Amino acid sequence: MTENKISFDAMPEMLATIAKRLEVIETKVDHLSQPQSHEEKDVWFNVHGLRDYLPSHPAEQTIYGWTSSHFIPFHKQCKSISFLKSEIDEWLCQGKKKSLLDLQHEAEEFVNRKHKRV
Repeated sequence: MTENKISFDAMPEMLATIAKRLEVIETKVDHLSQPQSHEEKDVWFNVHGLRDYLPSHPAEQTIYGWTSSHFIPFHKQCKSISFLKSEIDEWLCQGKKKSLLDLQHEAEEFVNRKHKRV
């Protein structure tokens, strides 16, 4: 660390600089210490909004087919169909294919549970 000699006449200017830097640091610390909301406010989609949100951008007829077969989570009020973003995200995650390692682990757990019951 280099040592800078500050004259008595330069002290007010130096204190002002320190005060500005301290404000910047306080702002950054306050921003870091605030609880970060990872949960987004839940959003409602209509059919058009859902089509735009889904990665495959399916046709409207496809979405209506999914709702009639109850393949996708939806809410219906009168004649209006709505989709809750959190439910759609969960539905999308359920479609995830398991890896070979995941399947092997599940099989081992299943066999271990069966052996304990005997």
